[in-house]
Amino acid sequence: MYKKLLIALGFVAIVSCSHKVEQTEDVKYVKMYTITSDSSSLGTTFHGIVHAEFEPNLSFRVAGKIISRNVDIGQQVEKDQVLAKLDPSDLQLSASSASSQLAAAKSAYLTQQANLARYKQLLSQNFVSQAQYDIQKAQFDNAKAQYEQAQNQVSNSNNQVNYTTLVAPSSGVITSIRMDAGQVVNAGQTVATMAVSGAKEVVVDIPETQINDFKTNMPAKIKIWALNKDFDGVIRVINSASDQDTRTFSARITINNPSADIKYGMAADVSITPLNNVEGIEVPLNSIYSNNGKSYIWKIDAKSQAELVEIRVLNTDGELSKISTNDLKQSDKIVAAGANFVHQGQLVKEY
Repeated sequence: MYKKLLIALGFVAIVSCSHKVEQTEDVKYVKMYTITSDSSSLGTTFHGIVHAEFEPNLSFRVAGKIISRNVDIGQQVEKDQVLAKLDPSDLQLSASSASSQLAAAKSAYLTQQANLARYKQLLSQNFVSQAQYDIQKAQFDNAKAQYEQAQNQVSNSNNQVNYTTLVAPSSGVITSIRMDAGQVVNAGQTVATMAVSGAKEVVVDIPETQINDFKTNMPAKIKIWALNKDFDGVIRVINSASDQDTRTFSARITINNPSADIKYGMAADVSITPLNNVEGIEVPLNSIYSNNGKSYIWKIDAKSQAELVEIRVLNTDGELSKISTNDLKQSDKIVAAGANFVHQGQLVKEY
């Protein structure tokens, strides 16, 4: 009798465990997506980076060897602050030589000027002929031209010496450095880039298939992820030519009233309602389940069971689709991935 009781209890335990295993195996772990109240009004979202409105490339106006670099990446600089210097020795020699030539040209000019005044007086007294006076006038004009040329040469030489010092054209932040002491650079070669203090923008890339959906002055919503802050913005400019490698068009969206804690290089999302916007609920593309020519999504009910809901797909934009249905409301959860592996009434959990 005792043995029979043990066998019966064991059988019950086995059956109970079997049911638990079956129930456990029937649970499907899926990725979920929550419908938000403003899904119908969301625009197309682009990922971008915060930049300054003006980002000039900095370079020396003369060639030479860098003898000092006074800034680093990320450093705040003020207008006319010295950023780097070239060795000015050779250019200083040229400037000194030009000064000597100027002194000689000035002496010759003053001599010819005095001679011309004397010849003018002699001509009035008929002591020299008009031809002799004209010769003296030509010599004076030549001396004057050489003197003016020497003055220009000195000015140019002094400018060349001054160009060996690179200064900040305005206040801002150094965003890149491509130079170091001892490096020889050419005139016009970019050695640094700076972000000019002032307006801040988010630079995004618009695919060529969507470029006609947007234009300048369109409003935008900007989210700075590092700060968890939202800002209003406006499209300032859209590049008229695409990048030959990515086939995208660069666009710059100005941040209205940016806060001081927005830093250059921060990641941002920009949402813009396209010109041909279609009202609907925005859901992940992978949440859509197709069968027999119809489209569905799996809605998660209050018992965490999957419920098949028929939808109409309005349009698709990258990884998102806009759908139309009367069976979804704010805060409803749907299966965002793995829709092909779920069946009606299945118990689902989020992983």
